[in-house]
Amino acid sequence: METKIGVFLCNCGGALKNIDFDAAVKKVEKFPDVTSVDLSSNLCLEEGRKKMISRIREENIERVVVAGCSPEFNEQEHIFRLALEDAGLNGHLFSIANIREQCSWAHEGDVTKKAVELIKMAVNRVRLLQPVEKKELPVNREVLVVGGGFSAVNAALQLSRVGLRTTLLEKEAVLGAGTGELESFYGFDPGSMISAVEGDENIEVLTSARVMAVEGKIGDFSVRIRKKGEEIFRKYGAIVIATGYQTELALDSEPKLRAEGEAISGLNIVSQEQFCSMLRNSSLETEPKTIGFVFDFSDENSRFPTLATLNNALIARKKWGSEVYVFYKSVKVDSEGTEKLYQEARDCGVVFLKSEVPPRVTVENGRVKIEAKDVFLGEDVMLACDVLVAEELYLPVEGTENLSSLLNVRRDSRGFFQDENVHLYPVTSEKKGIFFIGGCRGDLDLGRVLTDISSVVMNVHGLLSSGKILVDVERVKADPQKCVACLTCIRVCPHGAIQLVRADNSKEVAGISDLACYACGICAAICPAKAIKFQGYRDEEILAQIEAVGESLNGRNVAFCCEHSAYPAADLAGKLRLHYPENIRIIRVPCAGQVDVFHILKAFEKGAAAVLVMGCEDGACHHITGNTRAKERVKYSGMLLKEVNVDGGRVKMFNLSPNAPHKFVRAVNEITRIIKESGR
Repeated sequence: METKIGVFLCNCGGALKNIDFDAAVKKVEKFPDVTSVDLSSNLCLEEGRKKMISRIREENIERVVVAGCSPEFNEQEHIFRLALEDAGLNGHLFSIANIREQCSWAHEGDVTKKAVELIKMAVNRVRLLQPVEKKELPVNREVLVVGGGFSAVNAALQLSRVGLRTTLLEKEAVLGAGTGELESFYGFDPGSMISAVEGDENIEVLTSARVMAVEGKIGDFSVRIRKKGEEIFRKYGAIVIATGYQTELALDSEPKLRAEGEAISGLNIVSQEQFCSMLRNSSLETEPKTIGFVFDFSDENSRFPTLATLNNALIARKKWGSEVYVFYKSVKVDSEGTEKLYQEARDCGVVFLKSEVPPRVTVENGRVKIEAKDVFLGEDVMLACDVLVAEELYLPVEGTENLSSLLNVRRDSRGFFQDENVHLYPVTSEKKGIFFIGGCRGDLDLGRVLTDISSVVMNVHGLLSSGKILVDVERVKADPQKCVACLTCIRVCPHGAIQLVRADNSKEVAGISDLACYACGICAAICPAKAIKFQGYRDEEILAQIEAVGESLNGRNVAFCCEHSAYPAADLAGKLRLHYPENIRIIRVPCAGQVDVFHILKAFEKGAAAVLVMGCEDGACHHITGNTRAKERVKYSGMLLKEVNVDGGRVKMFNLSPNAPHKFVRAVNEITRIIKESGR
């Protein structure tokens, strides 16, 4: 049965001068199933969209291709999907041919032939697309906040104020047990906040309690809690982790900070919190005449120690008139007000001594001896001080590893919550509905903690406030007839969106949560039974784009580009008029991890000279492990090519960020050079 496809070309107000649109229209009209071709100069404007909607209705068009600017430009893809829905079509029966950024603007000379090929690729794809329905799913409006310190208490109060019932779970017997350092430095009185929480009818406080098990997904987490031997079961729509951090003196764990064989002990080696207590003590027997501070040698990621050192050094100088010396590796002043505080401390007489290696610390005759080599003086410096405020290590609290296992979320290289991935910062996890605040994700200053709290409250409120979330239904689905419950997809899903469920015939199969799924396609690519279908990126839809070029693919290069990184980088190259060889054909994918070995080999079978798989930078994949999976498949594809006497170097993986157009152009030029030198 013939599918009526409408193709709407846009010349972007006459900006695409190296495309002969009249010739392009004539060629596109001959494509199978194309029943309507329209040329416009303002398709993205309201007037152009109204004209498109009218044409769809009048000619009973069933699928739509728009040929013009990039789908990434000004959310054009979303805008056109809404237009299709206004016309009575499913918004997913739509494809874009990017003939502006990745064709007209990317090359010099006439590019009509390439524009027509890109349109043909979009037509072949849209012909196979299936409708995806949307549905509102109910979500639980209650929130669990784990922790009992400043961040947790503050977050619970703010969540309650926006109308979300909150449970505050603390492992200690009372709230506020871990707020000593904030009290000391910022002068906070947590008592008023704790009283407000305990008096809030919208907040349930569970002390002496621990999380024992977590199951489910965003909007429907099932949590088992143990409180004083009693098991409690609760359901929540979101979980917020605000467990804070713990500290220990670096001298206790870093032998390199003291002379070999020397014991470090005595009341004159103190932590920042202890030193704050000394500063507040009006009846101190003896005021220290010489004070030393050490920081930034054991943990170069620290922010709070910098603030605490500068503040306490300044107060000691003003209050006691002591000689104050600060031994440091680097003073980081990126926190609010830190640079001003640093300058004030210097002006007040605090002496800063920079050293590239940790100073040696010993105790002699009741005084602390510090030895270091000052970088600027170029000399060894020795200081005997009455009090040493030692560097502190900021560490994850006890139980962090166990809780991360229960939640099935990653930790960073230091053991704190939150994977070291820029796309998760500041407060999200790789799983929808689980958030992190403050010290549990590292050492943060107060400004960043408060920002975390506001960000989480806004995120959670946006997700749960209405009690429902609109989702695409079964856009990614496992076929119960093909699924053999091998668990591969469950193991590789970076977002924890898959679990075993009972099918109608009582057989256990992979069930993909519409709420939790990020639609990355990693599971579909890795499924050994090819049981998972990802609407819009099914194998047949990807292969249709390759086959669209047909015989003309011979000598061309195919690039599978991640929509979060390489694709916008290619767009930016076009916008900057960074020209590259015209023989590249880009296929947009949701993640490089969605590219299958099958896709790569099929491209070569159809005559591709080379295949590029282009994903996010290492450690910065939107889907955590997508680029790693892609790299493995590229390597394996190269091995398979060698077995049939094809140069394995003709398939390459490139990692780049969305703002790296020059790197994109270099990659295309490199693979073109390799192919040219090989005689292809």
